Amino acid sequence: MRRICGIAVATLLAVTGCSGSTDTEPAPSTGTRTVKFSVAEGKRTAGPEEVAVRTGENVALEVTSDQPDELHVHGYDKAAQLTPGVPGTVTFTANIDGIFEVELHKSGAAVTKLRVSG
Repeated sequence: MRRICGIAVATLLAVTGCSGSTDTEPAPSTGTRTVKFSVAEGKRTAGPEEVAVRTGENVALEVTSDQPDELHVHGYDKAAQLTPGVPGTVTFTANIDGIFEVELHKSGAAVTKLRVSG
């Protein structure tokens, strides 16, 4: 009887250990890499200085500014209008290799550099 109980417990542990359902598990990937930034008084206050992605990767650059402005990704000619305190997002497929400036047009604030390579 002890042997059967031991087998049952071992089986139960193996099944629950491999189920993969925990509260701390990350959400499934949407296939888009989102990078968030904040800009205040014309300067980046949060977010990386450079974002490196692979050619063909889907990218979303989300910027929250304290002033109305226009987010612009050079080389891709992608833009989004920014309203103070409201995140604005530019989403695209990074299919051009190189290093591209991402900035706010009105303030001239440098948000990041986007590095795309295969």
